[in-house]
Amino acid sequence: MHYRRFGRTNLQMPVLTCGGMRYQHAWKDCPPAEIPADKQRNLEACIERALALGINHIETARGYGTSEMQLGRILPRLPREKILVQTKVAPTADPQEFRANFEKSLQYLRLDYVDLFSL
Repeated sequence: MHYRRFGRTNLQMPVLTCGGMRYQHAWKDCPPAEIPADKQRNLEACIERALALGINHIETARGYGTSEMQLGRILPRLPREKILVQTKVAPTADPQEFRANFEKSLQYLRLDYVDLFSL
């Protein structure tokens, strides 16, 4: 895999990344028990294959339905220092609502931090 420096950071970004928009079971949050096991297995197989190929940037968003929740089932099992996780949260007029949405992302991803954050 080829990597390039990301902007003015020292992050080495693969030229191909793993976008999470289509990983989701549903376009809205749902109870974890409603996510079919085969869809979760498919997501995990995609992530594992991407990592095997050197694609270590995993991107998702609060607006991608269950994507963050489903990624949160595999991310804690991965070596954190070897992956770059990015999520996005839509801006809101209310700072408390924005922060709550961001914290929901971290909760669903089961991470203490994300490497990249987009609005």
